[in-house]
Amino acid sequence: MKKWEIVPGRVEVQQGARVELVVSSTDIEHGLAVPGLGINEPVQPEHPAVIRFLAQTPGTYPMRCSIACGRGHDQMTGEIVIDGGGRP
Repeated sequence: MKKWEIVPGRVEVQQGARVELVVSSTDIEHGLAVPGLGINEPVQPEHPAVIRFLAQTPGTYPMRCSIACGRGHDQMTGEIVIDGGGRP
């Protein structure tokens, strides 16, 4: 995370995967929120946040910065995509 973007802006994982995201900030405090996956973690410079979850339900889950970080804060968005791989 950095002013004012989440890189990468799209994270793709397979359904059933145990996912570990190591999220860092290159400048100031940010927060990674993915409400649909129950994620809301602060991300401090020099102290990466380790976020773990099980990718259960296929779909596209919006992610955003959850800590107001300046004038471009609202542009800090992205998505996590859980691919069901054709499973019913």
